[in-house]
Amino acid sequence: MCGIAGWFAFDRARGLDPAVAKAMAARIAHRGPDGEGIRQRPGHALVHRRLAIVDLTSGAQPMGSADGSLWVTFNGEIYNHLELRAELEAKGHVFRTRSDTEVLLAGWREWGTGLAARLRGMFAFVLVDEHRHEAYGARDRFGKKPLYWTERDGVFGFASELKALHELPGGGPRRLRPDAIAQFLALRYVPDPGSVFHGIHKLPPAHWCHLRDGRMATGRYWQLEFATEDRPQQVQSERTLALLDEAVRVRLMGEVPLAPFLSAGVDSYAIVDSMTRTLGRPVQACTIGFPDPAFDERPGARESARACGATLVEEVLDPATLLQLDWLAETFDEPFSDSSAVPTYHVSRLARGHVTVALAGDGGDEAFGGYRRYLFDVRENRARRWLPAGMWRALGACYPKADWLPRWLRAKRTLQNLGTPTAVAYARSVSAHLPEEVFAVLRPEHHAAAGDPHAPLVTAYERSQATSPLHRAVACDLATWLPGDILVKADRASMAVALEVRAPFLDHVLFEHAARLPAAWHFTGGRTKAFLRDTLAARLSPAALARKKSGFSVPLRAWCRGPIGDAVEGHLGDARLGDWLDPAVVRTLLQRHRAGVGDHAEMLWAVLVLARFLQRWAA
Repeated sequence: MCGIAGWFAFDRARGLDPAVAKAMAARIAHRGPDGEGIRQRPGHALVHRRLAIVDLTSGAQPMGSADGSLWVTFNGEIYNHLELRAELEAKGHVFRTRSDTEVLLAGWREWGTGLAARLRGMFAFVLVDEHRHEAYGARDRFGKKPLYWTERDGVFGFASELKALHELPGGGPRRLRPDAIAQFLALRYVPDPGSVFHGIHKLPPAHWCHLRDGRMATGRYWQLEFATEDRPQQVQSERTLALLDEAVRVRLMGEVPLAPFLSAGVDSYAIVDSMTRTLGRPVQACTIGFPDPAFDERPGARESARACGATLVEEVLDPATLLQLDWLAETFDEPFSDSSAVPTYHVSRLARGHVTVALAGDGGDEAFGGYRRYLFDVRENRARRWLPAGMWRALGACYPKADWLPRWLRAKRTLQNLGTPTAVAYARSVSAHLPEEVFAVLRPEHHAAAGDPHAPLVTAYERSQATSPLHRAVACDLATWLPGDILVKADRASMAVALEVRAPFLDHVLFEHAARLPAAWHFTGGRTKAFLRDTLAARLSPAALARKKSGFSVPLRAWCRGPIGDAVEGHLGDARLGDWLDPAVVRTLLQRHRAGVGDHAEMLWAVLVLARFLQRWAA
């Protein structure tokens, strides 16, 4: 796990000041505290910051081929590198190290742009053929590892984090995209393949890029396909457990200490249990807790740890620690307002005090139908047929917003959704804010350029070839929510403290298996993740399997009545924020929230995140 950066000029004689590469390396130094490497020649530079995990003695990067013609800078882990190495050796390739990185060099020579499709793991890399003056880069299937890029005056720049691209010459003023600001306010993140800045992009998950002869070509090498296999449920359960154990086993590779995260949830418990079975001994796990019992998952984590014999390392986070947010804008160099990034950062910091690698449960909900919104969307799709769309819209218009009512009576958005197309309804259901709420705070002069902030979700949903509502929703999430929110949070929060996080449920072989299960199995008896819970019943405690899902959350609503609200108020006179948002509207939302008239915590938190981003990065 590392940080990568660099540049490639279409003119092979073109050079940049070596100070540029050094500055790019400095921007991502937190991702790799164990070493720095730079390979610069006319026409290109490859930058690497290393977090040493595999082949500690000879795995330094950028790594070159034996003949010195190929060089690569790589972030991630290739879990099937031993199998690929054996295949390549059988074809006559000779290896000099034990590192998974070297497989990329030989694999490029053997498979060309088909290399990425052969890899099992999490990765972002760029390699250069110095003799032919061409470059090839790729990003893993789900987008676990980031790869930003830009092109300026014939120079292609790339980096693990956007901040490193600011060091390239010729950037000029950093111009923000109104549509990206609107998307952030609606979704909590800026979705792929765009970024918040004009001219800076993200290589989408499961894509490669190839640069040669003054042109950049891109291609998609993997697409999840949904299909139903006609096999008994018991057979599929046995196969699921076998694939889960395999996914955990391959993620234990490395030469450094490793431990899992453990919450009160099923996914992390399943990983700890599988890890214990694989190693044949109890493991040490990490968890954090809060003084407020409503947000404290330690009791559930302790129960799960006792059941599988794990030792639990705990830390209680007091409000003062949680509200120390100086790291946030520096860590997330695009606006990002998923508040669970706060506890994710702190559990990563806790784990880093004991290990270099952690295992996490990310991906279990997407693979096995764990989100309640999936169940709601399936039910909405059934109910949509009961009445004409116009009647649903009329009911939605009449029903009060009623934020003060119990959650089960807050039906306005559901009624509105039933009168809209399914893709639009899903986008409205999963978003932090509706377009009308976004445009209420966004200054009118940006409305036309902002477009529809839900458009990326609607497009992703409509592009899915899946036949079931669940699978269409999952396909939408794999294109938007997972790479834009969940995996950004995990990558930036962990790499800020130089911790590598591996996610067994995001093993593409396991995920492809899950995509072939009947959609109805996931909601048997009105339960989310029903098939996985039933499958794990032979291993996990009944109490854990019966627990309701709870997000990794913080008391945001209360914070916004207190210190977060005060911080927002302190930014309302900032001219940079005022260029984008209407301070009077935000002030009204703050007053209403403090008075208990509605819950505006999500928007107030987003305003604070945006204000601090503008202070740090928009200059």
